Amino acid sequence: MLMSGCQTRCTKTTDCGSGSYCLAGRCETQCFVDEDCRSPPECSSNPSACQPLGFRCNSIGLCVGQLDVDREGGTRDVPTSDLIGPVEGWDDPPGTGHAFIVNEIGIAGRNTGFNIDGLCQNDVCQDNMLWQLGEFGNEQIKQGILGGESLLLLEVAGLDEPYKGNDGRLTLKIYSARDADDPYYPSNNFSRPEGSDTCCEFKIVPLSISGPPPQARARAPARVTRAQLESLAPVPVTFTLTFGDPPYPEIRVERVFFRGRINPSLTEFTEGLLGGALPMTVLSHINNPYCRNNGPANALCKKTFVDDSTLLDLVSTLLSDTPDVDLDGDGLECVLDTDGDSRIDTCCDGAGSGSRTCKNAEGTCNGPTIPPTDPSRPWTCAFNAARLTDGYSVAISFSAVRASIVGVGQ
Repeated sequence: MLMSGCQTRCTKTTDCGSGSYCLAGRCETQCFVDEDCRSPPECSSNPSACQPLGFRCNSIGLCVGQLDVDREGGTRDVPTSDLIGPVEGWDDPPGTGHAFIVNEIGIAGRNTGFNIDGLCQNDVCQDNMLWQLGEFGNEQIKQGILGGESLLLLEVAGLDEPYKGNDGRLTLKIYSARDADDPYYPSNNFSRPEGSDTCCEFKIVPLSISGPPPQARARAPARVTRAQLESLAPVPVTFTLTFGDPPYPEIRVERVFFRGRINPSLTEFTEGLLGGALPMTVLSHINNPYCRNNGPANALCKKTFVDDSTLLDLVSTLLSDTPDVDLDGDGLECVLDTDGDSRIDTCCDGAGSGSRTCKNAEGTCNGPTIPPTDPSRPWTCAFNAARLTDGYSVAISFSAVRASIVGVGQ
């Protein structure tokens, strides 16, 4: 029986971090046992008897274990008593835990984030390569939240009650959401306005769950220590972010970690931070409204972009043509503008495991060149999601308030 867990892309087990393993191109970090298996070392389905990240399968197939990895860049010792036991709330039905709706969100500032890849540069371990994009888009992102175009739900399942600010084993679930009001009424999304009978009711977007039985696609083991919640394993998260030109697409962020503070009354989630890697192919499918002839002005604009440019054109030109998180284990990939027109025309595959340089001094690829999906449009090499998989790290700060999940629907 496969108990689906926290996953991200991989090509081999060593891509997945200590204790997890690679299965069919995904990092598996939850229990993985045969239906008739009762002793984890004998589980033929568990490659090399690998233990999931921070956890293991006990004699009855429940996830138990401990974590000693500090995603800020170091290691720490965690008392076994804090984390031994089942991950509570993992299989609870959606909507039965404590739900929070994100009411403020924006790309965090420099040197704020998680250590997504376990590497540090110049003693800085917090990954947030896209921090400058906040200067372009945070106001637009804010308006998307207020207008109900971008709604993100967090659900804390398996929390010990009465809540006393500490719980070593629970589950954090993440959903895209829709306003449950018909017609939509964004004014009561985060508080009850005068004259309104309802507040903060939402439906889960169907793409955020899978089943049967229905369950969150994005869920992570987590713990709360002195009211501070932190997720304990990376998950891919998909949600709408109002950045760029409408219609706003669902974006997928890989290797996402969360943290935040839950107040004693379970009504607010403050000091929230999520961090992960935004794949280049995702950026290549989002229109760029910035630094164009008639686009919004910004001090970062050093070049003018064509009207049908993408956010990948913007990021690779103004920030870096090479991302910082190797998601497929073959070395960092990059995108190049070889003719100086502020539009990418060449995509370079990784030059080998561990390589941090995909281009040479001449500005050409060190490794293989990724062909465009349409030879007449060179920039479509960035659409090759199977080979251009690496991502730019990003950290997003947020806060959330108590909400009610009242069903599933568009």
